[in-house]
Amino acid sequence: MRKISVRFTRAVTIVALLLAAMSMTPALLQAQAAFPAATKAVNADDFVTVYPGVFTEREKPLVAKYLAENQAIADRGPIDVQALIHGTLPKDTPGIGVVLPVTEAMVRYDNEKYDPDNRVLNDAAYAKTLGYENIQAYPTFAPNDDGILKAFPAASRDRLLVSQLNHDIKIYKPIYPGDTIYTVITERTVRDITPPEGSTYRSMSIECKASLYNQKGEKVNDAIFRVVESLRQFKEGRAPKSTGFRDFWEAPDWMVRPAHIYTDKDWATIKGIWAKEKRQGATPLYWEDVKIGDQPTWTADGPIVASINPTSPYGMGVGGSRTMRKEIMDPAIFKTMTKDETGNYLLPNKKDYIADAPDQKPMEGPPAGAQPVGTIDTKEIHKQTQDRAVLINYFGRDLAIRHIDNWMGDHGVITDIRWGIMEKGTHANFGTMVPLNPFSVNFLDKVPFMKGKSVNAHGLTGDLGIVKSYVYDKYYRDGNYCVDLAWWVESIDGYIWEAGGATIKLPSKNAQ
Repeated sequence: MRKISVRFTRAVTIVALLLAAMSMTPALLQAQAAFPAATKAVNADDFVTVYPGVFTEREKPLVAKYLAENQAIADRGPIDVQALIHGTLPKDTPGIGVVLPVTEAMVRYDNEKYDPDNRVLNDAAYAKTLGYENIQAYPTFAPNDDGILKAFPAASRDRLLVSQLNHDIKIYKPIYPGDTIYTVITERTVRDITPPEGSTYRSMSIECKASLYNQKGEKVNDAIFRVVESLRQFKEGRAPKSTGFRDFWEAPDWMVRPAHIYTDKDWATIKGIWAKEKRQGATPLYWEDVKIGDQPTWTADGPIVASINPTSPYGMGVGGSRTMRKEIMDPAIFKTMTKDETGNYLLPNKKDYIADAPDQKPMEGPPAGAQPVGTIDTKEIHKQTQDRAVLINYFGRDLAIRHIDNWMGDHGVITDIRWGIMEKGTHANFGTMVPLNPFSVNFLDKVPFMKGKSVNAHGLTGDLGIVKSYVYDKYYRDGNYCVDLAWWVESIDGYIWEAGGATIKLPSKNAQ
């Protein structure tokens, strides 16, 4: 069996717990005092104690098979991309993902939902004047975490706690309507980070990498998806009879955070952000004019009425509400809007702010087959409950892309977008302790005035997404003039619900 390397961060001390509590807002502290339960109540004595690298009889064959599949990808080496495209690879080649046809309907659906004012994404004639073949897909259109991230075997556990999603997508070429995208898994690495003194949770740090190619054989993306899965096994005779999703899924009670009720004062703040939003547009933002320490103008999206739902193998989901910025800022249209119970303004017709998604074309690729009991259903995770839902990890990322588009203008290009949610500290804020993912990146450490801060809540429907950012580096490399920035998404009441970074290629006066 392939050896699993072990890393462990010592149990959090009383001092660390106090520091975590100090980072919480008074509203959250009060909410937790009123509603202290974080997950479905269980007795720790009902579960098997496990140790790093020491597997139970139940786990052994499943882990061996899982590691063998990962090793087969490593042993396979590079793929013959032309053979992949022409369908001549051996059928049993490991690590071959689905084939994604790129329809114009899906490209326009995403672009109009997130960045309707961006002419590069929505106006084909204008995009061609900049050297593009057509409108291009949103830069996160294709890499799909459900299709690339290989979960630990579902049959090896009875309960599952997920934390520290931390992802990265590199963009090499635009994806256009009419393209076909092929996904190839290039590496899967797993580390057992279970505490050495033993725990009822076996915590596995998983990092999966993939490359994506178009029908010409050009690489369009590299992607990395990271997660920590903390798994529990019931002792003999202790398991409940029911086996539904909610019986095995564990999570902090994200809903304990109070829903925000938007007041006239809040709307004055939101409208103030919208009034100051600046689109660089057709005027080039030159690399020489960007300084380390620059803080691009804030953007605001929401309040979010409905979350998007994952739609494998797209890298973006369908559904979800669009922002009512134009309508609210237009006095004539605003008169036709009604205020809901949260103080949010909506159009009378629901389809005007939650548009129907176009039909998705069938995907090619390996058949899914029968899924074992306990398989993660990401649609279940984001299901609306109690009039609220948790936002999928990439929702804030796609709001941040509009923010970056505004700042860099039509001549800038995003070459890397990275993001994370549910950090170790996020879970601690809600009373759930998890070991640190050794693969994780703390994006806010790059921002001098944000050091020591991190994502402190999960995004929920009802939240506003205020995107802020900070330029922390600029450099010339491989013929490109690049800028790195950190970004984060805040609710109107100050909760940070997503953070990330980006690399942007800008035009240079030296290249004129």
